[in-house]
Amino acid sequence: MTWEALWAYFGLLAWAVYLGGALVMELVWRPVQEHLPMGQISVACQQMGRRYRWIALTMLIVAGVSAVAELAGRAPDVSLSPDDPYGRTVLVLGALWVTLVGIVGLMAFLAHPALHVRMASDLDPEARAAARARVERAIGRMNRCLRAELVVALVATFVVATLTVGGM
Repeated sequence: MTWEALWAYFGLLAWAVYLGGALVMELVWRPVQEHLPMGQISVACQQMGRRYRWIALTMLIVAGVSAVAELAGRAPDVSLSPDDPYGRTVLVLGALWVTLVGIVGLMAFLAHPALHVRMASDLDPEARAAARARVERAIGRMNRCLRAELVVALVATFVVATLTVGGM
């Protein structure tokens, strides 16, 4: 086995784990949580989000490192120029990767923690309503982030597939 094959293997495995996790979050977890009691949703969401962020970020980093290693080992006649279909595709993939890392980072360190802010028990009804409204807005932000992440990940998967025919 060559180093190129090993890097390709780790990159493909990392992408499969990442994309599988994104699909499970949207297509399995989101529908299931609609049928759970609110207290269970909060705890389950908190635990899944904490686990998912580290898995997603790690897999994106492994996929990125493996892509850079594969590019470093490419044949000298393979151009990375934006004028070349292969080079253009690699640049688009790089931009999509940066976008995904940004979205997952946004979810991990801003959107997800905002969902789990604890309310003081002595809040008056107005303050309690305002706190609940903030949580509802945080849920909306998280939903938009999750959907954007999935769309970008699926577009990136399609773009990678174009490399088998020489790129875009």
